[in-house]
Amino acid sequence: MSVLRRVVGLVGVVVVGVAIQAGSAAGGPGDTTWVNTFSNDLYNWATPHEQTFTFPAERNWRKVLLRYHIGCPPTPDDCDPWDRIGYLRVMREVAGGAPVADEQLVIEPVEIARIITPYDITGPNRPGTCDWFLDVSDYQSLLHGEVTLNNYIESWIGGTRGWLVTIDFAFIEGEPELIPYKVTNLWNQYYAVYGDPTRPIEDVLAPVDVAIDAEAISAKVKVTTTGHGQGNSQNCAEFCNKQHTVTANATNFTHNLWRNNCAQNPCGPQGGTWTNSRAGWCPGDKVDPWEVDVTGLIVAGATSTFDYSVQAYTNFCCPCNPGCISGATCANCNYDSNGHTEPIYAVASQLIQYKTNLASDVATLATPTRAVLEQNVPNPVQGSTEIRYQIESPGRVRLDLYDASGRVVRVLAREHQTAGSYTVRWDGRDASGDRVPAGVYFYSLASGAGASTKKMLLLE
Repeated sequence: MSVLRRVVGLVGVVVVGVAIQAGSAAGGPGDTTWVNTFSNDLYNWATPHEQTFTFPAERNWRKVLLRYHIGCPPTPDDCDPWDRIGYLRVMREVAGGAPVADEQLVIEPVEIARIITPYDITGPNRPGTCDWFLDVSDYQSLLHGEVTLNNYIESWIGGTRGWLVTIDFAFIEGEPELIPYKVTNLWNQYYAVYGDPTRPIEDVLAPVDVAIDAEAISAKVKVTTTGHGQGNSQNCAEFCNKQHTVTANATNFTHNLWRNNCAQNPCGPQGGTWTNSRAGWCPGDKVDPWEVDVTGLIVAGATSTFDYSVQAYTNFCCPCNPGCISGATCANCNYDSNGHTEPIYAVASQLIQYKTNLASDVATLATPTRAVLEQNVPNPVQGSTEIRYQIESPGRVRLDLYDASGRVVRVLAREHQTAGSYTVRWDGRDASGDRVPAGVYFYSLASGAGASTKKMLLLE
């Protein structure tokens, strides 16, 4: 398959299989347009890097993937050896809320990806670089034409150490079953203090009213939350297991913000305590959003109310507690930017609205199919592996396998299925029956309610 490359402004676009000009509908299903944005960009201080890039013209894509790569400055310099939050945002123009006659546009950030940098990854038997792939298909309405991206890593290392960041986007040809056409910010609070009675977290995570479009037939709430801070009561917020709740029109959805699989992330081994369980914060891994299907709770053309809450908690080891005594009731009552830091949550959330795609062969489905995709077993793969998934209502589903370039290697399922559990075995071969090379592969389950993607490693 031929690989063509052209340069558009500051962006290199690599098209696999066919050249796709801006605004063109050329290209077959599975063909991929690669867009490079930040390239070996050095981050060594908590300063956002903002730049405008040229993306393909507005159109529907079956899937949009984001590749986030970090590396280290060459010897004698090195990476920042500490775990830091990093997030990528699209900076879009929106109405500023003034009267229509003199309405002003303001810049609004929309977070589309979050990662946590690893501990030390240089030295014997350590990876030296890290790669993460994130599914950003829900944000494709923001990723066309001239796009301003704001990338941030909260590093304080300074000097010539830090992270070299490269971010690429893969736009994969094909028609989605539903079009994610509208993104509405719900909560963007990167320093929501937890457990301080003088600063209730509810004050910064207040209810939000959203007008649902008349053409919306489906919707989901996406929430990306990470906890940070230690040395507090119950060692919150990074190391305490708490429940988080999204409320949609008085219906509650509860999520346990806890990861006990940090050791399985793709950026290991590392130095430090990277394998410890944490509240959404695994050093050296991407942060997957919590997705809540609210299709059955919204009414097209009406207003819906969304709220976000966290399990009740009081931090007694803080300056806010007059009864705290250092060395007695708590090890330290004062934050010291080291072993005792203020418990906070970083929360970014949006409502994604979908409309019918008349070009899709399943666009007439009245009810989106809710589906759950599991990690393949075994992983890494030697020989063959099983992929399991469940669908909660009858509907059209599609299970596809991709290589690291975003090319469809094999269609594993594409049919209407009844509710239930399914198992698909992959034997390491492509659609032609040929063995595929060892490496990283992705499998994606798509239904009317959206898509879920997971990664596997195929060994020789």
